[in-house]
Amino acid sequence: MDHPAKLLNQLKTEADSRAGIPGLLNIIPKEAGLRVETFRGGAVHCIRPPDSETFMPDGHFIAVGLAPCPGVSAGYGSDRLTTFDVAVGGIDISPAHVDSRWLWPSTLEYMHIGFGPRSLEELAEQEFDRSRVDLQPIPFGTVDQKALSLAHMLKAELSEREAASELCVDSLITLFGIHLLRTYVGSGKGPKARGGLPAHKARRVRDYLQENLSRKVSVADLAALCGLSPGHFIQAFSKTFGQSPHRYLLHLRLSAAEMMLFGSDLPITEVAYRSGFSSQSHLTTAMRKYKNLTPAQLRGAK
Repeated sequence: MDHPAKLLNQLKTEADSRAGIPGLLNIIPKEAGLRVETFRGGAVHCIRPPDSETFMPDGHFIAVGLAPCPGVSAGYGSDRLTTFDVAVGGIDISPAHVDSRWLWPSTLEYMHIGFGPRSLEELAEQEFDRSRVDLQPIPFGTVDQKALSLAHMLKAELSEREAASELCVDSLITLFGIHLLRTYVGSGKGPKARGGLPAHKARRVRDYLQENLSRKVSVADLAALCGLSPGHFIQAFSKTFGQSPHRYLLHLRLSAAEMMLFGSDLPITEVAYRSGFSSQSHLTTAMRKYKNLTPAQLRGAK
C-alpha cells in the first residue's frame, strides 16, 4: 500500500494539472466585490450598480441573488432578452463557453460561484461515478433555497476579509458543486456517508494538519488522504471531530500560535506565519474572536 504522503502528492499533482483554471475569476471586475479562489473553484460577493455586460466564461458560473432586483433582462447566445425580477435565492447557471447578456436597472447583489469544467467533472466522478457534466441554463426566476443557504455562508466568510478561511470557502464551494450536480445535472443522489472516519484515518488527517499548519490545505488534499470523495469526507470529518475541517484547522493554528507566544521570543509576525495565518493582523483578528485576547496581551500574561 502506498504511503499516505506519497499518495497525496500523486493525487494532488494529477488534480492540479486538470481541475482548476488559473485566473478563473478574472472575468468578473475587481471592483465587483470580495473574492477567494480555491482548489475547487472561486466565489465573489458582488454588489454592482446599474449596468449591462456580455459574459462568456471559461468555466461554469452560478449566480445566486442576495437581494431583490426588479426588471433585470438577460439572454443566452442568440436568444432574445427576457425581463424578470431577481428574487432572494434566485439562481442562474452560465455554462462554460456560452455567451450571455445582462442588463440590470438598479443595484444587483449576488454571490457568483465559478468552477473549471474539469473541476466539476472530477467532482461528478468522485461523488456520483459520472464523468459527463451536461450543464445547461435554467429558466430565469428559478429560486433555490439550498443554494441561497450556501451563498449566505460564503458571503459571511468572504466578509471576514483578511481572516477569510480558504479551507472554509473550498468546503462550501465543494458542497455547492455537489448540490449543483445533484439538482441540475441529471439524476442520481450518490451514496451517503454512514459514519465518521475510522480511527487510523482520523489520526492520519490530524497528523497531516498538525504537520502542515503553515501551508494551504484543500478539501481535496484531506479527502485523498482518507480515500473518500470530498463530499463524504466533509460529512465524515464533522461526525468524527464534532466540527468542520476549517474550524478544526483554525483551532489547531490558534493553539500552535499560543504555544509559540508563551514558549519563544519570536516576533508576532513570525508566530503568525509559522502557525498558518496570513499576517499578524489575521492572527490578531482570529485570536480576539476565539480567545478574547490579542497576541500581545497573551504574551504579556506569561
